[in-house]
Amino acid sequence: MNRYSNFFKNTFKNSYGLDNLSKYLLLVGVLFLLNRNIITLVVGIILIGYAAWRVISKNKYKRNQELQSFNRVLIIIGQKFYRIKYKFNEFRKYKVFKCPECSQKLRVPRKKGKVTINCKKCGKQFKAKT
Repeated sequence: MNRYSNFFKNTFKNSYGLDNLSKYLLLVGVLFLLNRNIITLVVGIILIGYAAWRVISKNKYKRNQELQSFNRVLIIIGQKFYRIKYKFNEFRKYKVFKCPECSQKLRVPRKKGKVTINCKKCGKQFKAKT
């Protein structure tokens, strides 16, 4: 038993270890394995294999660069979802009009009836129903 313990200690001594990218790869790989399609099974096995390879890799610098790239992509995706959520909440509270003269977008609170809107860019006044 001690012989196997020493083997694993020496093998994984300087390995990179488990990080967020490896966790996501494992999760997506398992989700692909749950589907019974042959293509998704192969993709799932490849993703799990790549995650396992990342965990035991000794090239820590390269794995860290991959993780930083992955984190940047996650931040971009998170920002896009936040913008969509913000626009949806704004859509419920405000109505957006375009100035007929300069096409400037103007935001007006909803449920105020007919209002006169003043464009701040060109000074044009027009009436609209909110």
